[in-house]
Amino acid sequence: MRYPVLTEQLLPPAPRRLLGPRRRLVTDLPARPPGAVYVFKVNGQQRLYGDRHLDLGDDTVVEAVAVSVVQQRSTTLNCELSLSSSDAADAFAVVVNFRCQVLAPELVAEAGLADLHEVLTNHLWQDREFKNLGLRHRIEDINEVRRQVDARVTAYCHLVPPSVPGMAVDLCAVVVHPSAALRDQHRRIRDKRWEQEVGRLDVSWQNEEIERYATILSAGPTYADALGVSRHEINVGQIAERMHEAEAERKRVAASVLQDMLNRGYLDRANFDPLQLIEELTGRTYTAGTEPSLGPADEPASLPPGRRPTDDTPDFIPNEADID
Repeated sequence: MRYPVLTEQLLPPAPRRLLGPRRRLVTDLPARPPGAVYVFKVNGQQRLYGDRHLDLGDDTVVEAVAVSVVQQRSTTLNCELSLSSSDAADAFAVVVNFRCQVLAPELVAEAGLADLHEVLTNHLWQDREFKNLGLRHRIEDINEVRRQVDARVTAYCHLVPPSVPGMAVDLCAVVVHPSAALRDQHRRIRDKRWEQEVGRLDVSWQNEEIERYATILSAGPTYADALGVSRHEINVGQIAERMHEAEAERKRVAASVLQDMLNRGYLDRANFDPLQLIEELTGRTYTAGTEPSLGPADEPASLPPGRRPTDDTPDFIPNEADID
């Protein structure tokens, strides 16, 4: 990119007209973009035409032998440099930003300054210490290199500012970009670290869930059922039905055991009323003279001979062989 002199062009003599003064042809002049001005060379001197409307009959335009188009708008130039690291395979990419403004277009045109970027880059390379900053560091030490490069370039441009006739040049920023290889490597390391962190969180969450369920289950089936109801996995009706079935099964087993003990006469020496226990298990009420039964209603089971609900003295005592 050409800057600040965008175009330089020699001009042919302005043609003479039969009647009237000489006028230059508009096709003799290069195009002038916005923000740019014409600088004509007349009698060995550069003359600024400015941004006024072009008068092809003006003496400056007619007598000029050359013209330059100079951009007056301020521009930011990026100087890209490469600093070698301690490893020959890697280098630090440095970008130095300068803010540039043309103050005297005549001086710029006289110097024919068409590539200010090259001028500023050469100015930075004249600092010998700057060239060697990267040699003491590996590519992984980019943050330290950033600090040193910024401090060095800032101090150098302050002590030895770029001197360009007709222009103001100010340092804006110093940036050290990581190489593509370094970015890829750190991206892989970051992704792997994130994966491990997610894995640890998953395991921690699973352990917490296991401990929570273990606490609930250890508290008994009531808490487990409450968890199922809260999650809408079971309803209260199902729990009630299961509880009734469990209670009925418990009574059935207990009644079977008690019936067996009753048949063998083990309850004859009991210090409690067996009839009351039978009533609790069967849900039936027995009166004096009624034969209690622990089996189904159509299969009555009576007490052993001599055993009646109102009789407090047993007339049958099993021997040791019967008990075993």
